[in-house]
Amino acid sequence: MESSSKAYYDTNEVAEIVGCEASALRFWEKKFPQLSPKRDARNRRRYTERDIEIIRKIMHQKDKQGRTIKGAREQLRKKEESQLLIQRLLRVRKFLEEIHEKL
Repeated sequence: MESSSKAYYDTNEVAEIVGCEASALRFWEKKFPQLSPKRDARNRRRYTERDIEIIRKIMHQKDKQGRTIKGAREQLRKKEESQLLIQRLLRVRKFLEEIHEKL
């Protein structure tokens, strides 16, 4: 990802960064609940680095792996669930290690 000090990017900047059309970004926002750019006072979309990362994942799923929108959405959802499960398991492990040390 490009290194920049910007916290937010507008739609056209993101489209240029990832190499797609701005209309595709707006479409994906409707289809992928993971992609939810903030809105400013003038109701313009403001994308974060995390949003750009999600867009790249969507593009990878579609272009490189040949998935449909539905398939890409499902794959991203599964990855998020997996990451949450890993975080929970790490917390349980830490808790168990603490108990083991006290015994």
